Amino acid sequence: MAHIAFFILPVPGHVNPTLGVAEELVARGHRVTYALPEDIAGRARRVGAEVVTYPMDQERFRTHMVPQQNSDEYTDKGEILRVLEWLLEMTDRTVEPLERHFRDDRPDVIVNDPSSFWTGRILADRWGLPAIRSTPTYAANEHWSMHPDAEAAGPPDDPALLELVGGIDRLLRAQGIDDDAGTFTGRIHSGPALLYMPRPFQYAGETFDDQHHFVGPCAPRASFHGTWEPPHDGRPLVMVSMGTLYNQRPGFFRACVEAFHDEPWNVLLVLGGGLAPEDLGPLPDNVRVRDFVPLADVFPHTALVVNHGGMSTAMEAFSYGVPVVAVPVMTEPRATARRIAELGLGAQLPGPEVTAAQLRATARRVLADDGIRERLRWMRERIRAAGGAAAAATVIERLLPAHR
Repeated sequence: MAHIAFFILPVPGHVNPTLGVAEELVARGHRVTYALPEDIAGRARRVGAEVVTYPMDQERFRTHMVPQQNSDEYTDKGEILRVLEWLLEMTDRTVEPLERHFRDDRPDVIVNDPSSFWTGRILADRWGLPAIRSTPTYAANEHWSMHPDAEAAGPPDDPALLELVGGIDRLLRAQGIDDDAGTFTGRIHSGPALLYMPRPFQYAGETFDDQHHFVGPCAPRASFHGTWEPPHDGRPLVMVSMGTLYNQRPGFFRACVEAFHDEPWNVLLVLGGGLAPEDLGPLPDNVRVRDFVPLADVFPHTALVVNHGGMSTAMEAFSYGVPVVAVPVMTEPRATARRIAELGLGAQLPGPEVTAAQLRATARRVLADDGIRERLRWMRERIRAAGGAAAAATVIERLLPAHR
């Protein structure tokens, strides 16, 4: 029995894609441990993993790590510096207590989210352990990236950037890492990787080497959000969700209600903890509201998803052959929305200012489009062929000492 440790950015969009992998590893007889704050630790425990917790200031996390730049690339200097500041702060805060926890119970493999703090990679380097990236968004290389050159954070003599880079260098030296900040962060984003999409969905997917394992969505069998029963009137279901980070948008949900209330559809608004139902005002009979739903219960009965371009929800929708109308609000969702439109898997609409008329017309068009249904069948087959959680667990097992 091996021990695999997951160091993942503590938000649902990063943790959820890994849970099916952890569940599969546990089913194969391995021990899995996550390092997570307590507020999200229950999800890992539900799939049979152990959890070592650490404290985290949620408000500071949202301020520093939740992107707000609505553009095609991450170019905002202030955001880049805030991300580096948070990564440095959380690494400094967690590396010693997490090292103490794992010192006498070392993992055999570390699964490290390159978007998270650097503790997992530091421990892998210190103990000579194999590490694999968990990448819930797109891979980047010289052919495609959402990130510009490092100079976008500021000129080399920018005082704020110099101070942060100096702080990273000092932390690495204190932890016995010989790399400078640039070399170390480059290594975090290199080496083997799990990507929770099939290769054809990745921009320039054919240009990535065989260390990039495009395993597709890895939804767990365990449910975190109870059960859900479909309406029994036979009408198509449209699900609307804006995820868990960009969901405080009552105007958008009201536009969806206005767009769909006269259509012969049932509408499920999934608020994701960002709003209360009363924030939306009176609702027609064909509209229902839930905070969260078990997607495995909902998607078999769903005709259309309207969302913010979140990768995890889109991939799960495609695995059931459900088209997506993406209304993106930030950089990564914009990339996903464009990809959905390019591949003919649904449609893209412009940002949260979208009107009810645009939503209605686009939903009608997507639902009536035979070409979209054909492309969804193609994508569903690509997802099945990618292998999902079983393929991801096998990739991790191949990193174990017995397989190297």
